[in-house]
Amino acid sequence: MRYYTLTQRGVEPSRWTGAYDLGREWVLPGVECPTCKTAWGGGGYDYPTVDLSELPQRRDFEQPRCVPWDQFVRLRERVLPLVPPGAIVKPGTGFGALTGRARGKFPPVVIHVPWMLLMEPAVVARLKGLTGFIPVATRFKARPGMRDLVELEVRPGGSISGAAAHEPCSTCGRTGFVLPPFGQLRLSEVPTVDFARSGASVVVVSERVVERLERELEESEVVAVDVTGGALTARAVRPPAGATHHH
Repeated sequence: MRYYTLTQRGVEPSRWTGAYDLGREWVLPGVECPTCKTAWGGGGYDYPTVDLSELPQRRDFEQPRCVPWDQFVRLRERVLPLVPPGAIVKPGTGFGALTGRARGKFPPVVIHVPWMLLMEPAVVARLKGLTGFIPVATRFKARPGMRDLVELEVRPGGSISGAAAHEPCSTCGRTGFVLPPFGQLRLSEVPTVDFARSGASVVVVSERVVERLERELEESEVVAVDVTGGALTARAVRPPAGATHHH
């Protein structure tokens, strides 16, 4: 089984004008680490299925900010019982649905940032029988008539070549690993499911996803790039024979 990352093709001008201002219902703060002396917090390891609405003092998780390490640990301990098994919970981890304001015209498959996959409900329905994702409705404020978008919760799986060579900070776990340039990223271990988060900002999908959504990816101006290993393969997705597009 081969695995791919999905990226926008970079068509100019694009037929799609959609954009959104990202928010999340709840979020762990960033951290000031006393050991590596770094202030940091990042997106990617987000869990939209996790509901903090019944958590006492949930307002502690409503505003992004940076806090001392000890305070972060106390906040993290409060949410750990609610996260799924195998979840990676770091500074900046978000919970609950996507919020914010959406505008413009969106494609069937949306990759606004590389670590987040959004799709139309009809596209999600085509993924029936595939594994490694949970669809969650977004809560964007948008004008009437804008197509609905569903976020896919994708959990950790697989690993990126070179990441394990970097020793993490003994306190906060941050490493100095920098993703290789796009097109050079490879997996050292492939996932066992069709959707997996192999790094905070890297979502990979199996060849079954690419084949199942061939037409939708083409319409969305999305290219699948092989990260399984070996020679670089960029799979230019083409619609099935006889398919038509309406501009």
